[in-house]
Amino acid sequence: MRVQLTGDNRLGITQEVLTVLVKSGLDIRNLEVTTHYIYMDIPALKKPGLKALADAVKKVSGIHDVSAIDLLPTERRRLQLHAVLSSLPDPVIAIDTQGFITQTNEAAQEILQKSEAKLRCFPLDKLLNSPITELLQQAAFQIPETEMALGAETFLLHAEPITSRDKNDTEISGSVLIFQRPARIGRAFSALDTRQATRGFSAILGDTDVMKHIKAKALRLSKVDAPLLILGETGTGKELFARAAHEASNRNKHSFLALNCAALPENLAESELFGYASGAFTSAAKGGKPGLLELADTGTVFLDEIGELSPYLQAKLLRFFQDGTFRRVGGTKEIKVDVRTISATNRDLEKMVTTKKFREDLFYRLNVLSINIPPLRHRIEDIPLLAKHFIARAAQQIRCQAPKISPELLELLNSYAWPGNIRQMENLLFRAVSLCDDNILHPRDLELHDQEKETIGAAKNNYLTSEKISTPTNPNTAPPHSYKEALENFEKKLFSELYPHYPSSRKLAHILNVSHTTIADKLRKYKIKPSE
Repeated sequence: MRVQLTGDNRLGITQEVLTVLVKSGLDIRNLEVTTHYIYMDIPALKKPGLKALADAVKKVSGIHDVSAIDLLPTERRRLQLHAVLSSLPDPVIAIDTQGFITQTNEAAQEILQKSEAKLRCFPLDKLLNSPITELLQQAAFQIPETEMALGAETFLLHAEPITSRDKNDTEISGSVLIFQRPARIGRAFSALDTRQATRGFSAILGDTDVMKHIKAKALRLSKVDAPLLILGETGTGKELFARAAHEASNRNKHSFLALNCAALPENLAESELFGYASGAFTSAAKGGKPGLLELADTGTVFLDEIGELSPYLQAKLLRFFQDGTFRRVGGTKEIKVDVRTISATNRDLEKMVTTKKFREDLFYRLNVLSINIPPLRHRIEDIPLLAKHFIARAAQQIRCQAPKISPELLELLNSYAWPGNIRQMENLLFRAVSLCDDNILHPRDLELHDQEKETIGAAKNNYLTSEKISTPTNPNTAPPHSYKEALENFEKKLFSELYPHYPSSRKLAHILNVSHTTIADKLRKYKIKPSE
């Protein structure tokens, strides 16, 4: 039985209590003394004998109370520490100053397939097959992340010293070694991403039928654990769709890491994606460095602008797609990971395949699932919603009241072709809100460049001229068989040339001064679609 004695902080009181126990014929297994408390583990003491012992001990001057407890303070702390270590998913090993193991958690025992009893007093150097103890001793038992193999896996090792402090000195009694999987660090990077608020398909603005269809399709494809290729012009929101697809997938509890393939030269892009081994190049970090594929293990890697990859990286990436394995830069070890890839590009990959600028076999590996995000000019009805959103966000960023949009500005926004798509609109409206002195935005506040001003409305002038819609003058061209056929040819050419610049039946009706129903019927009749 374990007992707790409460009493005065008096010199010799513990000795007198022990004398009483000796006279009672009771042996002590453990004894702990703190201010006002004495804790004892007495194996021979049973519950019926507790009252007799309490009466005898209370005769000692200064002892006020004797009660039974379940654990001594040291035992309780040991169990709590064991519970904490057992709950950690990362392997943890504690060693003494000579490099012998003193304690391990369950994760380490599982990796090493040995019990704690077998690991206790085992040399760390022999366990890791590395002279790590000497390195720890030289570094005062504290080292930053160093790559180290434990069992059959590769981890990043972080060591912290175990210290005991008194008034005059700090003594090191060993070290705690924490082994972290690269994927766990990748999840931490992903969790710290400041763009979390933009994730999810609900964050993607768009109420047009084409956007509803694309989002519904993307949501369905997100559930399929296969490579996804996102196509679309620059500025259409491909990364937004990629993040939303990850959030809707079964991997949403794991990391989402992105690499812009066009932002780095070939050698840097290779090391960022695949990592590098120790000594791979002059400035390589000691112990090597994991790449995004290792950091994103069990999660998702987003390869933006994948059409910019060099032929060498295309070949190396193809090998990874074949079996999920790769080698680090300068490494010889095969590494296998479980990663879903989402790729995006504004390039025409099929045309690049035809011209031998992109590997055909890699294209088919990437293009298992695909979505094509429409440009802003094909979803013109979303412009008011997007403009209102960007103006409100810009006002919040610069801490001012959000101005309203004048009808003239809205017409201007609807008339523009937006070659830079949503990103261009966001930047233009941010600039306009920053410089606006009124509570209403006008066309003059948009500050379009001369080239942008010429673009707006140019299509209407170009495509409504007789030169654009005149009948062929080539004498070899056969004349129409009837007035009806000539009219139909004229209408089809007119709508085919105008619709890409006014990709809305309502807008086209306004330009031609006819009803919306008439335009819709003509577009349906001549099978004119936004992509034409």
